[in-house]
Amino acid sequence: MKKMLFGSILILCGTMGLISIIVLSVNNPWDYNGITGIYGFLLGSQTLWFFVLFCIMFILGTFISCYEAYFSKA
Repeated sequence: MKKMLFGSILILCGTMGLISIIVLSVNNPWDYNGITGIYGFLLGSQTLWFFVLFCIMFILGTFISCYEAYFSKA
């Protein structure tokens, strides 16, 4: 049960981080050497690594929660 809670917290933190970065990219458009859109925002504001970190958190939390819900022998 504790691992399931940990996975849920990872999913929540990853989702909140991804939503905040996407909202920032919509409100503050960037043009980074001709690259526009969300990728241009991530490069221009130097938040690409945070975006990748939040994606990894979300995927890892989903994996942990699914494993504990369906495959754990508790």
